[in-house]
Amino acid sequence: MAERWFFGLWPDPATAKVLAARARPLIPPGARAAHPLDLHLTLRFLGELNPDALRAAQLVGDTVQAESFCLHFDQAGCFARAAVLWCGPTQTPTALLELVTRLERGLAAQGFVPETRPYRPHLTLARKFRGATLGEWGPAVDWAARELVLARGCAGQVPRYVAAYRWALGTGG
Repeated sequence: MAERWFFGLWPDPATAKVLAARARPLIPPGARAAHPLDLHLTLRFLGELNPDALRAAQLVGDTVQAESFCLHFDQAGCFARAAVLWCGPTQTPTALLELVTRLERGLAAQGFVPETRPYRPHLTLARKFRGATLGEWGPAVDWAARELVLARGCAGQVPRYVAAYRWALGTGG
């Protein structure tokens, strides 16, 4: 399988640990928990990229400007058809939507096909999540998003994702 690329946000190690611990009691036998180092929020999936498309994606990362912001993970749910357990914010921060919009504009300017589905922020906690009753998420987990990441998925390794390129988000001042 070829590398599949995406823009995303990665939690700091302490937040990833809290998210993984919070997910543990919600994951039934038979479901596959995400590795704590794989926890991330996808902003825009790109798929397989040839070297020119990868350079174009890097250029978008180099030029997109956005401020850091806080994510408030206060709910859990499941995508039944995809058999995915997820957590996410009830209210999507405006700064997150602005970042996604800026990425989309930059990618379109580089020739990438625009995403047509509305953006729905979520963090995948487990796959193969079937037929289980969803437990209570509990108090919100806050996460300060401070960097944009261009990552690739690598089949057959753990952790599965590699953050190949990173860009700091601004601090608003």
